[in-house]
Formats: sequence, C-alpha cells, structure tokens
Amino acid sequence: MSIKTYTMRYLLVLIPLLIVSCASESNRASKQEEAVNQLRKDLDALFNEKIKADEPGAALMVAYDGALLVGKGYGLRNLETKTPITASTNMRLASVSKQFTALTVLALVDEGKLKLSDDIDSYLALDNFKGVTIEQLINHTSGLADAEAAFFYPSVWDPTKTAVNADILPWYDTGHKKVNAPGKVWQYNNGAYELIPLIVEKVSGESFDAYAKKVLNKAGMKDSNFFDPTRPVEISERANCYQKDQNGDWQQVDGHFLNGLLGAGGLYTNVNDFFRYDQALRNEEILTRKSHQLIFQESANSGERGYGMGWFLGTDYADHSGGWMGTNTYTKRWFGQPLTYAIFMNSNTMGEKELVQETNKILYAFYKAMEEISK
Repeated sequence: MSIKTYTMRYLLVLIPLLIVSCASESNRASKQEEAVNQLRKDLDALFNEKIKADEPGAALMVAYDGALLVGKGYGLRNLETKTPITASTNMRLASVSKQFTALTVLALVDEGKLKLSDDIDSYLALDNFKGVTIEQLINHTSGLADAEAAFFYPSVWDPTKTAVNADILPWYDTGHKKVNAPGKVWQYNNGAYELIPLIVEKVSGESFDAYAKKVLNKAGMKDSNFFDPTRPVEISERANCYQKDQNGDWQQVDGHFLNGLLGAGGLYTNVNDFFRYDQALRNEEILTRKSHQLIFQESANSGERGYGMGWFLGTDYADHSGGWMGTNTYTKRWFGQPLTYAIFMNSNTMGEKELVQETNKILYAFYKAMEEISK
C-alpha cells in the first residue's frame, strides 16, 4: 500500500471522529450554558422574592471554574439615599472575617516570624494564657472563656465607650479564664479570635488592619479592609447595617460599642473582591503551598463538623456563616467542583437561614447538573 493511499484511509477514519468530537464538545458547552442560565434565573427569582427593593438587602456571588457567574446586589445599601447594593458595595462580613484573620497568622508563619505551635503567653504575657497555642486560638480549642460574650455586660464594659482589642487583656488577666484544658474541647470563641490581632501587631510591628491589608492585597482584595471605628479608614461604597426596632422600623446600627473588636469580625468586602480572593485561594496564590494546605485541614478535637483555619469542614465542602448587629453572611466552597458562593447581607432580621437553605438547594442542583454534563 502506497503512503498516499494509507494517508487517505487514515483521514477517512479520523475526520468523522473529529466531527463527532466537535459535535460532542458543542453539545456539552450548550448544556453548560443552559445550566448557568437556569442558575441565574432561579437565584434571581429567589432573591427578588425574599428581598424588597426598598429595604436592606444582599450581595450575591457565585463563582464556577474561574468565572464569576453571578455578581450582583439586591435591595439598598443606604436607606436614606436609596442607593442600591451592587457587586462593588462593601459589606460587613461578621464571622466570615475569621478566615482572613487566620490568613494573617499564616502569612507571618510563611515569613518565619511565628509558629502555630507557639504558646500565646510568649507574645501576651498573662498567666491565663500559659499552655494555649496560636493554633488553638484559630481552631476554637483554646479552652479560654469568651471575652466578647462578657463585654455585653455593663459590669464588665461601659457601653458608651468603643471597645478595642487591647481592652480585653485586663479581663483575661483577672480570675481564672480557662473553662477547658487547652486543645481538648472545641468551643466557638470570638474572644479567642480577638486576641489574634494583638499577636499579629506584636510580631509584625504594624497595626492589625495595616498588616491585614497587605495580605488582602495579595489576595486581590484591593477595596477590602478591617474597619476600626476608633481609627477609621475610607471604605468606598460602604453599606450601612440595619435592624428593625420594636416598632418594626429599620434602624442603622453601625455604631455598636463592640465594633472595634477586630479578628472575630470587622472585615468589609464586596462581591468583586471576594471573587478574586476565591480564585487566589483555589490557585494557592496567597501563601506558600504548605500554608494553603493547612487552611482546610481539620484540627484535632474540632467538634462534630470539623474546623480548620476559619472554616467549618464538611466531607466535600467548607463553609462559614456570620451574624452581628445588622449583618448576616454566609459562604460555601465545594472541593469536588470549582464552585463557591457567598451571600453578604446588611440586615440581621431578614430570614437569613431560609435564604441560605434555598440558595444551597439551587446551587446543589447546579453542582449536580455540571457534574453530570462533565461525564
């Protein structure tokens, strides 16, 4: 058989295969586009049903395989000016801030300035801190009492004054402040996370918000900041926080006296920044590879759900919620699919749990559809 004849026969076999392959890829792309359009339609219907256009609302982000599928707002960020929430509106994250606080510690680990196994009394010299490690602060197994919970009592703190992180040290220096042995029992603890900024400041030589800003910038979060009301920085397109009073009227509640306690909360970010952060996290671009792998590693004795570095851990996903005065937030990222979503709300009286549950159902259906299409 001549080379020319063999080549012709080879092409006669190959060309139909290529045509079938192209048709298959085209069909797959068409199904993916259909699934994305259905996702957007379902989410729009849900959020427009739950959120009134003239009330506080929510910012929504859905990212899939490196693309921002949904990035938009519902409702208002400012009731007086009637300014709507958009993808660039900066929203207070409440406890979703914890994952970013953990990043500041891991960044200092990468710099060789501290170790997760360090006892915190090496940096904050109090007897009550002996035997408690930095890692235990992060994963809620410090055994310490929660200072933030105590600061709600007027006998502990004067609510006419704004508390800052340094103010909790005298409280931890009085009485016996260990409720469990360090490392033995998981107990969610905002006060422990409010000790972390003090350690970051001691080690970095900078204010916590300034050092955290460097880490946020590395994550692509150029418009995001930890906000200290005693030393305020400009936050563009900042959403006001609201909750209803006893008469059912919306009241702005940004001036709470515990808003100066950073670490457990206090971060403002927007949908666009959070998308860039999600991609940097997935691509392991913020920290060293070793530190990135620690983020979603379950810590010892971390409770029924499991807890890593500022994230609750499921079998195939990580998530975290946040709730504070005029704030409700939630974010979830799957490991089996490159899918992440986040909801940031500037109200804490709008049925957050129901909204999250319904969003989870819609996103799970999308997850399974994309999984089936990719087979």
